[in-house]
Amino acid sequence: MYKKSLTLAVFLTCLLWLQGSVALGAYELERTDGGYYTLIDKEGNVLTKTAHQVYEGDEFITSDNLRYKVTDINGDDCSCKYVGREQMPVIEEKPSEATGILGLTPVVARNQGTVGIYSTHSDESYVPTDGTESVDGRGGIYQVGEKLRERLSSMGINVILDKTVHNPHDINAYSRSRRTASSLMRRGALVLIDVHRDAVPADVYQTTVEGQKVTKIKLVVGQQNPHMSANMEFAKKVKAVLDEKYPGLSGGIFVGKGNYNQDLTPRALLIEVGTHTNAKDQAQNGVKLFADTIPTVMGMEDNTDGVKGTPIANIGSGGGQGSDWSALIWILLGVAVIYGVYVAINRSKT
Repeated sequence: MYKKSLTLAVFLTCLLWLQGSVALGAYELERTDGGYYTLIDKEGNVLTKTAHQVYEGDEFITSDNLRYKVTDINGDDCSCKYVGREQMPVIEEKPSEATGILGLTPVVARNQGTVGIYSTHSDESYVPTDGTESVDGRGGIYQVGEKLRERLSSMGINVILDKTVHNPHDINAYSRSRRTASSLMRRGALVLIDVHRDAVPADVYQTTVEGQKVTKIKLVVGQQNPHMSANMEFAKKVKAVLDEKYPGLSGGIFVGKGNYNQDLTPRALLIEVGTHTNAKDQAQNGVKLFADTIPTVMGMEDNTDGVKGTPIANIGSGGGQGSDWSALIWILLGVAVIYGVYVAINRSKT
């Protein structure tokens, strides 16, 4: 009797964990049918377009920091209400001499943090350059990630670019890339950057910054994780520096349902570097400019002219308390407790 109860308890625990993982993954879908969603305000103005699955309650912060919430979805059109102007972090003109949050030592150039880069959707490519929007293997998105790595490395930042393939581009892609993200954190990454490209018309991302053609960078923050607030603040810091250094490069911040593996660390970013109809070299130009924000938001100091922000405290490289390994450990602990109770009951009968 007790053996049956123990088996049932273990089965139910594992089932609940798996159901939770599937439920989160269901929100992380992206359109692959050639369609996309258009976010529209009450006056009929287009706020943005996205291939991410959009739900009521999702939010978008525009390039000029106006915040909107999705209130109704009719086909591919998403009606949004104005929430208010988003308060963005103030970027200081000079490096702060203060210590970090709660008095912790800030990350500085001589004690650099590590940035981990990967791509969940390994097939994503750029039609004008790659000849196709999807590659069965490593798509053009990896070359964009390589440009990001090169630029960060040139500024003295430790970078790990993981080129693990996570194909196919389906509902389980984030589950597969989660292992990669967790591995990057175990190797010391303080910041995780998941590099993507969107699937909307070219003009949504096409722009010119400092005389060169580039694609805009849109940040994506997931709501379904315990670090959502911290990740949101991190994204806002990145956007604030981006706006200061390279006005016009930001494509705003999309706040959608889903996790996007951002429960692993309070410094996780999903970036959309252009769209499939932009040229890849323009996406590479855009991501190189984006890279210039990272030293500031990590509290590092680079050798280029520009704004400096308040350092973010170094919380160490042992983060990731919300990883899949943590979930598994809790399950095993639960099983151990149940088994201990079972053994104790049987001993008391003998």
